[in-house]
Amino acid sequence: MNKKQLAGLFLCNFAPFVVGSGALPLLPVYAAALGAPPVVAGYYLAIAYLGLAVGTFAAGWVSDRVHHRRALLVAGAGVGIPTLWWVGRMDRVWALMALTGFVWLVGGFSMALTQIVAGLTAPREARGQVYGVLGLAMGLGGLTGGLLTGPIVDRWGYPTMFAVLALFLALWLVGAPLLGPGADAPAHPSEAATRRGRARLGHSYGLLFAASLVSSIAGFVSILGRSISMNALSMTATAISSTGAIGSAAGLPLPLLVGRWSDRVGRTQFLLLSYLASTAGIVVLALSNSLWHFWVAVVLGTVGSTISSTVGPALVTDLVPRETLGRGMGLYSATGWIGAVIGFSATGHAVQAMGMLPTLIAAAALPLISIALLLPVHRARTAAGLNVERA
Repeated sequence: MNKKQLAGLFLCNFAPFVVGSGALPLLPVYAAALGAPPVVAGYYLAIAYLGLAVGTFAAGWVSDRVHHRRALLVAGAGVGIPTLWWVGRMDRVWALMALTGFVWLVGGFSMALTQIVAGLTAPREARGQVYGVLGLAMGLGGLTGGLLTGPIVDRWGYPTMFAVLALFLALWLVGAPLLGPGADAPAHPSEAATRRGRARLGHSYGLLFAASLVSSIAGFVSILGRSISMNALSMTATAISSTGAIGSAAGLPLPLLVGRWSDRVGRTQFLLLSYLASTAGIVVLALSNSLWHFWVAVVLGTVGSTISSTVGPALVTDLVPRETLGRGMGLYSATGWIGAVIGFSATGHAVQAMGMLPTLIAAAALPLISIALLLPVHRARTAAGLNVERA
């Protein structure tokens, strides 16, 4: 894979994370400003991430059948830019929910396509490094979005924020052509191979899928819980969004380092570490009442999510046959967004029923369940002496 292709992958992953990381901490506050109570704010975020899940599922299906992936990324920019601009002009919660859900669907589709292209074009011995580049784009996108959005909202309001974020989606127009013709190559050698492959993704893949889903639920409970808690303490939009930026900055060195190390020493141990960091971050969040407490919590959570988002897709590429990579990667990528739908939907109700502290303590236990699910995969790979498991 040459530098031009890596630059294309970087830009295609950078753009949606600027939008998502910049807007996400402020979406519940935006909905509240339009009169939405916490339960409705939770539903709002759940709808947005349902759009991400649908888009991710669709990308896996479409990628295995329609191989014009670069054109699909360009089309995503064509519909995403005007729709995101329009989100900032909504004055009714239901319309805000619908448009945000559609924009997030486009984002999920495009991010999953980018991961699939990386899996199809990355050399086997450098998969971790390639996904490390995608992880670096995620971190820089989160940092950029977090630093931009809060000050924009405090000074000019939400319409300006969404207009600025819409401009970043134009990076898909730049990045997609750089991916080269390999991005449009068929994922499988023949239709017969596809039929054989569809029958199996593997037991290890199933455990990895479940572990990622459970951990994702916890992560999104903490995201909504952090926004609600900081808003309840009367913190500004700048403080709320900059907290996410601090976490992204702390995670910047990790993707390239972890990606490279995972190519050499194995991937599952890094995933286990990511789940432990996620639990620690949620525990700190549950006890937070000052701004620096929230900074510590988000740094720990970002360490966990950054490691997971870097190593997880590379492990999927190791585990599943090439001819089913689109389906396997699409399903795995959707675990984050399904976790968001469940986590956001449940958080509002749980906070109203139990309070914030019990809700967060319950969420902190979920990554420990992910560890239990992943341990059999780790033991099997360790016993086989595999750094990279053959499909």
